[in-house]
Amino acid sequence: MRIGIFGGSFNPVHSGHVGIAEKAIADLRLDKILFIPAKVNPFKVGTSGTDVPGGLADSMRWELVRRVAEMNPKFEAWDVELRRAEGPSYAIDTVRAAAARFPGAELFYIIGEDNVAKLPFWKDYETLRTLCTFVPYPRTRESSTEIRRRLVSGESITDLVPPCVAAALSTT
Repeated sequence: MRIGIFGGSFNPVHSGHVGIAEKAIADLRLDKILFIPAKVNPFKVGTSGTDVPGGLADSMRWELVRRVAEMNPKFEAWDVELRRAEGPSYAIDTVRAAAARFPGAELFYIIGEDNVAKLPFWKDYETLRTLCTFVPYPRTRESSTEIRRRLVSGESITDLVPPCVAAALSTT
């Protein structure tokens, strides 16, 4: 089995995330890709969830990821990081949890290409790189920051998010 691990703040999840996930499924012949919202990104402490202007609560980020997961049978929302105790969401912990959940699976960790240079600074990187293959993808034109700005100012976000996300955010 080939499993993609796709973590992030997803504040909110947008069409760029969906596009990367679909491309990863095709490129890597994945059986499944896990969308995993971070509780606290260790490199963005104080900038996830409601800590940022217009930021979304964990429960809303989770709800949006769940809705996106319904778009493709190979997508799955996994709340492993949101269920953890306080503190940063470390990739090593998530990868170990995925390895335990999918014994024998080949794990691929999907990251933005801007994070490649930072990998050696990730917690337990040397061990982590033996447990999974990192696969970088370029960032997309969509931006969670821009989406939050538009939400705060009452502008449309329909060109940046899947319809299920736009519908959910229009009711908040």
